[in-house]
Amino acid sequence: MHHSARRHHLLAVAVVASLGATATATSYDSFFPAVTKQTCSAKLNYTDDSPYSKNVADLLSVLTSPTSAIDNWWFRRATVGSASGLAISASGLAMCFADSDASSCRSCFAMVTSNVSGEVFLPDCDHSRNVSLVSSDGCVIRYADAPFFGTSVSSGAGELVLRFPGGDFDGADAMRDARRALLGQLAEKAGGEAMRFATGSQGFMVRGIWKVMYGMAQCTRDLPASECTGCLVDLLAVMYRDVSVTNSTEASVMGFSCYLRYQMDEPIHIAGMALPPSPPPPAATHPTGSASPSTVGKMTTVLIAAAAVTLLITAIGV
Repeated sequence: MHHSARRHHLLAVAVVASLGATATATSYDSFFPAVTKQTCSAKLNYTDDSPYSKNVADLLSVLTSPTSAIDNWWFRRATVGSASGLAISASGLAMCFADSDASSCRSCFAMVTSNVSGEVFLPDCDHSRNVSLVSSDGCVIRYADAPFFGTSVSSGAGELVLRFPGGDFDGADAMRDARRALLGQLAEKAGGEAMRFATGSQGFMVRGIWKVMYGMAQCTRDLPASECTGCLVDLLAVMYRDVSVTNSTEASVMGFSCYLRYQMDEPIHIAGMALPPSPPPPAATHPTGSASPSTVGKMTTVLIAAAAVTLLITAIGV
């Protein structure tokens, strides 16, 4: 299944799993609406004819122009306004998640920016000076009346939790162990990479059957290493706390500053990157008694995306 389709299958339970999320009236998928989470400062805090209003409009244009973030490997940041007048300058960033593609990225930005005034699906953010928004369509946008780069939005501010609708996995204990090991390692690896991104896989055995979990971790690239890893660890804690995700074979947590995702059996598609190799099953053994239902072999393969940046930009062809 294509990665965009998989994400929208996750949306079937997203409204339930994400308390306080807003389902948008407009969607770029014919079956499921996009789901957004946002946090904003006091609304109605500037007027349409104010310098800040113009700066916000110019900033969003810079951040979400057709090739802006995409050509910069899904990320762009900027400040618009006089350096001597920080009270009216607008600073912001935009990022599409790496499991999006160029078309999805553009559509997500278009959906967000066309409604940023709050008149459609952001009524709580109408004319707010400081806005952070993440969409299940695959993008995040933040802007404020003062520079905020290098600082993540704290956990609990409005993460979007999506999970795959399905029954409990037979072997949930082993799966949870694999998930904890894989995503914990990816959180550390992503923080140490210039692109603030990592993807990898974790193999584990359940009732004699070799299974593979695939994962990815991504931060906005303004974050220093420690801030990125801390943000991802916080999302991992959100995932642990959400009972809807406990035994789910596929889920993601989207924050305003970072993103975690895992799924079983099928590699996560990253545009322009070769699919990661699956970890091989352990060597065959000759048991002397009955087989244990628990994990009997694990191997982790982590691939870092930095080496694929040139390939990605070439492959998108925008």
